[in-house]
Amino acid sequence: MPHSIERSIEAAEVSLRMEGLSVTETCKELCRKLLAGEITLEQYLAHIIPERG
Repeated sequence: MPHSIERSIEAAEVSLRMEGLSVTETCKELCRKLLAGEITLEQYLAHIIPERG
């Protein structure tokens, strides 16, 4: 995994923590895959946004 991807994820996580939010390991792994081009934005969003019924 490129170092810049990890740094980007860490920076985003720090920013979210400052706002009182947390990031799950699942979310970070999906972000890694998205940034590495392993999944599309649509696939990423399908995982993190629950379907509304």
